[in-house]
Amino acid sequence: MADGLSRADPQDPKRVRRAAAHHDTHPDIDSDTRQEFLALYTDASENIRFAKSQQWHTLIYFSALCVGVVAVGVWLRWGDVSLIKFLFYLVWLFSLATVGTILMLQSWQGSEAKKQAFMRAHLGELTRTAMAQKSRFTSDVHRYIMLGFMLLYIEMATFAVSRMLWPHF
Repeated sequence: MADGLSRADPQDPKRVRRAAAHHDTHPDIDSDTRQEFLALYTDASENIRFAKSQQWHTLIYFSALCVGVVAVGVWLRWGDVSLIKFLFYLVWLFSLATVGTILMLQSWQGSEAKKQAFMRAHLGELTRTAMAQKSRFTSDVHRYIMLGFMLLYIEMATFAVSRMLWPHF
């Protein structure tokens, strides 16, 4: 009989895929190792949540900077040219720093997800089957669409603030 992960017809012994290759090549882990894996898996999940939270906070801080720059310009009636130039370059510097930070945090999330995938391979078949109910591909697509929207927002905000500052040079 084929296991739940096999796509082969269980009646055709030639086509039965060995889905439980990890069980064939890796003996079951002992309870101490299992507890360590679960602790590492939980830690990786917390790291992913923390990195995603930091991405959103970075976006909020950048937004606050943009609002602050425009507020200072309006308050000074765009009169101090040297300050306006400084704010213009400051917005671009922080735009690049924000993009870099968000990309590094995304990379960290990817590393933690790879660590989790390694640990999932050594968990029980029922656990792996339950975790496989959520499509990894769909999750990745959603994650990268959100990343794209974050980066687009940063650049659009940068261009909008730059456009407000530029005529006052």
